[in-house]
Amino acid sequence: MTLDAGTVVGAEKRQVFDLPERRIEVTEYRAAIHCCPNCRGETRAAFPEGVISPAQYGERFKAAAIYLNIQQLIPEDRTAQALSDLFGAPLICPASLVAWVAKKAQDLEQVYARIGERVAEAKVRHLDETGYRIAGKLQWLHTTSSLIFTFYRAGEKRGAIPQDLQGGVVVHDHFLPYRRLEAVDHAFCNAHILRELQSLIEFDKEPWAELMRDVLLDANAVVSKARDAGARALTPETIAAFVERYWAAVRLGLAFHRELPKLEKNANSRGRAKQRPGHNLLERLKTFKTETLRFLYDFDVPFTNNLAEQDLRMMKVKMKISGGFRTLEGAQIFARLRSVVSTARKQTCNILQTLAATPTQVMLALIA
Repeated sequence: MTLDAGTVVGAEKRQVFDLPERRIEVTEYRAAIHCCPNCRGETRAAFPEGVISPAQYGERFKAAAIYLNIQQLIPEDRTAQALSDLFGAPLICPASLVAWVAKKAQDLEQVYARIGERVAEAKVRHLDETGYRIAGKLQWLHTTSSLIFTFYRAGEKRGAIPQDLQGGVVVHDHFLPYRRLEAVDHAFCNAHILRELQSLIEFDKEPWAELMRDVLLDANAVVSKARDAGARALTPETIAAFVERYWAAVRLGLAFHRELPKLEKNANSRGRAKQRPGHNLLERLKTFKTETLRFLYDFDVPFTNNLAEQDLRMMKVKMKISGGFRTLEGAQIFARLRSVVSTARKQTCNILQTLAATPTQVMLALIA
């Protein structure tokens, strides 16, 4: 029997997604040269803006190179090899890529500064810092982060806190210099506190720590459920119940430590007697109850400082891959471009298109 169009009863579909053969595209520009028949002077037509060499790479190609180096953290020599393998481009000198990155950072300097201004204006900002190897020495990378902006600063001392924060809330760990920020409210990272409590539960067997851990976890669960339901605040009765549980755990802990023998003081030591880690944590929880439970009163304040820690994580990956920066200027260039890239990512912008755009276009896209 012959199978023809009349016997078709349906169709089965299968799709294959693949990459087209992408080769680098060369555009040749020709500028006419005119010669005056009287004076024999020559007049040359103008080339398009940016076309300055007999042979050069275009802005999209440079953006792709910067993207691989800054966003994907691929070192310069491997970036050059990747572009050659992917697009058939002549092997790029790593020094050229370094120059492209520096030029892009210079072009986006005003965008970077404006990001710093906008993140300082946010109601809730996250602060954190991490060590960085720069010019063979340990220096520090700081971040000030919000939900839609990331602002990095490289090469400053660890205690170099931002000086332009007024009003609103800053979320951070218990790093002492941050407490010098007097013009803002503070919220402490409860992920850090939970880690300390877990250590006290597992190793020191302190009974109050489990109660405090449960208070914080239960409070966070209730706030998350209320926020998901569209509420803007908890009832005063619910807040009061959690505060009472909080103080009950603190009182139990302080009573527990009063019963413990005092630690022996070193004969050569001066100042206050040494306290156990659990007692030190209790004193912080007692003194900074408002900062610890701020998420309970204000739904805009998160339970942890994970946002800043996530923003720093990829910067640490860069150091693991490349081992650090040879110069402070190189670290600052990287911090500037990563600020733009991270901000673009938070705002769901295409990173490659952002790096290929003009500074004016980037400013309008990210800061408008």
